[in-house]
Amino acid sequence: MNNWKTIFLFMIAGLLIYEVYKNVQQDDYRKSFKGETIALVTINEGSREDKVLRYYFYTDRKILGKIGNRSRHSNLYKEINKFYKVKYDLNKPEENEIFLEEEVKPDSLSLVKAGFTKTKYYEYDNGVTGKYLEKSRWK
Repeated sequence: MNNWKTIFLFMIAGLLIYEVYKNVQQDDYRKSFKGETIALVTINEGSREDKVLRYYFYTDRKILGKIGNRSRHSNLYKEINKFYKVKYDLNKPEENEIFLEEEVKPDSLSLVKAGFTKTKYYEYDNGVTGKYLEKSRWK
């Protein structure tokens, strides 16, 4: 009976050591990300347990990213259409990390340099003027 307890304790200790090693190795890999740019959060969807936040940024092409509630970001209740800093692997930009701790307030030159464009759209003002109002947003 004591042998089983000892084996069980060694298995638990081994699993804990493996998890710590895996997290340290993953953090070291993320620290190697050399590319840095601005990402736009577009969708914040799902129930409280399965919350998903989607964002995109540009390198030489548009890169889509998402993080779920089970990630190391515990607070995914950010507003949509806000900008945040993102770091990515220069060779594989699909591997990236967004930093949701602080919203970035970029100027229009920074956004254009990061690959975003400003697009016009029209919204109907049904109640007040009965006209289409011209608005713009970054895409």
